[in-house]
Amino acid sequence: MGAVDTVWWKTLWALPVVVGLALPLWEGGPPLDVTFPLVIAGLLLKAREAHAERPGAWFPLLVTGSTAFALTSAGGFADGWWLSVGSTAFDLWQFLFGLVVAIGLGVWAWRARSHVVAVTALGYLAAGWHFRQEPVEEFGWFAYTPLTALTPVVPTFDFPPHPELVVLAGAVLAHTTVDRVRPWHVVAIIGLLGSLWHYSALALVVAAVVVAAYDLSTRRPGAWYPLLLVGIGLVVWQVVDRVVLARELPAVLANAPGGRNDTGGVEGVAVAVAVGPWTDYDELFLAFVVAVGLAVWSWRRKSPIVLLTAAVYLGLTWLRSTPVETELVVLAGAAVAFATTAALGATRTAGRSAGTPGRPPGP
Repeated sequence: MGAVDTVWWKTLWALPVVVGLALPLWEGGPPLDVTFPLVIAGLLLKAREAHAERPGAWFPLLVTGSTAFALTSAGGFADGWWLSVGSTAFDLWQFLFGLVVAIGLGVWAWRARSHVVAVTALGYLAAGWHFRQEPVEEFGWFAYTPLTALTPVVPTFDFPPHPELVVLAGAVLAHTTVDRVRPWHVVAIIGLLGSLWHYSALALVVAAVVVAAYDLSTRRPGAWYPLLLVGIGLVVWQVVDRVVLARELPAVLANAPGGRNDTGGVEGVAVAVAVGPWTDYDELFLAFVVAVGLAVWSWRRKSPIVLLTAAVYLGLTWLRSTPVETELVVLAGAAVAFATTAALGATRTAGRSAGTPGRPPGP
């Protein structure tokens, strides 16, 4: 039973991650900003294992920052194409919430005599004070908004300020005290703090995740890392495509039936935004190429998880009738592959500790 319990705890974190990524794929299901806290919760469970090996202030800071981000970013509303995350202003309740968190971090820093926690608390409080009533359009987070000036049914793609990312930057800084400074530490801190001025700095956070995952893959190799790279690449491609489309959307809608250049009113624009098709030939071709590549790689590596991921990704992209992010399937597959790798390692370790003979010495 000991080996079974070990494997269960090693794979439990993947369940909320997969559920959080899979639920938005169902027609009529909750949007990603509602299920994203499940993904965060699963990743925190996995980080708890790392904290057991290398304890430090980084884990409480990570839990605090991630929880605050999940509470302030969850909107639960999907309008047409894109997700409307949060409001267009940093509300008063967010400032009061941040004030309570900053005071708590300050008390903890005083009791623990931690300079990193103290700096994090001051930075978080300063960021919350700065953004307490600033509209998005006034500090250039989305230079080509507001699209809603054209018609009330035009989708928005706002990313309001999140001062709690300062706490996550503090967690990364605290992690350097239990481990040597690595390149991903520097890139992550710059990206998290830079995102307070412009959302494009989050690309550095994505780069830091890729580099950190590469360091981990050298110690725990498996199919999860290539799947993670493919999933991140697909997500980034979709984000870039939407940003480019957002710049062209005003002119497209102006010339669409019911647009400003049409005499039929705005009803035609609502219909144009509300209907599909949601999969064009470019997206379908990309999904086919990715699925074939994953299938060939799974055949060479004898990995059924990769093959299943490729089949589900291609099938959902072909059949989808709503604007769902099918690339999340690849990220879910990476989580399953990583959990499987950890489970196999835990089984072997538990077997040896229980007296199971290991590999005999010799060539």
